[in-house]
Amino acid sequence: MKNNQFWRSQFKAALPLLIGYLLFITLIWLLTTLYYLSVAFLIDVIRFSLPLLIVWEALDCYQSAKRINALQHEKVITATNPVEAQLLNVVHSQKRSHQKAIRHLHNQQQMQLDHVELYSHEIKNSLTSLQAAAETSDAVPSQVVIHAVHQANDQLNMLLNDERLAMTNHDFNFEWISISALISDILKQNAPIFIHRQLAPQLINLNNVKILTDRKWLRFCIYQLLANAIKYSPQGATITIKWRRNCLLIIDHGEGISSSDLPRIYENGFSGHNGHQTTKSTGMGLYLVKKVTTQLNFNLTVSSQIGKGTTASLQFPTTNVRLTPSNDEVTN
Repeated sequence: MKNNQFWRSQFKAALPLLIGYLLFITLIWLLTTLYYLSVAFLIDVIRFSLPLLIVWEALDCYQSAKRINALQHEKVITATNPVEAQLLNVVHSQKRSHQKAIRHLHNQQQMQLDHVELYSHEIKNSLTSLQAAAETSDAVPSQVVIHAVHQANDQLNMLLNDERLAMTNHDFNFEWISISALISDILKQNAPIFIHRQLAPQLINLNNVKILTDRKWLRFCIYQLLANAIKYSPQGATITIKWRRNCLLIIDHGEGISSSDLPRIYENGFSGHNGHQTTKSTGMGLYLVKKVTTQLNFNLTVSSQIGKGTTASLQFPTTNVRLTPSNDEVTN
């Protein structure tokens, strides 16, 4: 505490005592006047009482300074009265609250730094593979370039969206979104990968379905779930994207997720058995999708069977869905 603040506080604390002392001296003066007492009596009262008052205030200032110094250096002190005990309790409570907030912010910062390092490593892997292909051949096949750029772009988008989600305030823009149009746009973006892997998208019951939500974040969720389906689908397989009873289903026919891994797939950085089989898995996709769906008030569930594939389901509230009865088309 600065000196001027300390002395202002001490003056405010001593003010009632000083006012009381002045009233006491005034009372003695009135008694001296009314009863024709000697002025020497008034002078003696002041001469003996004023030094006591000064010594009392000096001791109080010393004790206050000592206790403030102990508090500043985080030493344990004992309350001398109920008011001080209550104040000390407030101080300790605020201190614990601040320490908890600092630890939380530190953990958040460390987690974000870990994420940045993870994404940066994956982006570097994609660029390194592209550089290795260029060093071994004068002409790098376009498919190799497209695949490496696609992987690096995916990781960069994950990094940016992870940073946005880490912010406390999100600028969500809710609007009615055509599921069919949004998914068609995502499929066009992933067309080179579908062609390279010889995968076939199957779209069922998507026409005339509209969802009330944030376009950017819904696109992010669908893109990540589709990316997982592509990643773990065998060459030449079909990936089904279907609307059923307020749910968007993304179904692949890959190797599936083991029952031991399934409960942990939403954990930060968990890649499981499948992720350990490839260097392309950071274990962040489902973690971020789950985080987004929680904030946007719709639900993500994943079911899977080993050897039969995985179904990711985005379930929306009924009030956020518009559709027409003629929604029964199938597109390959």
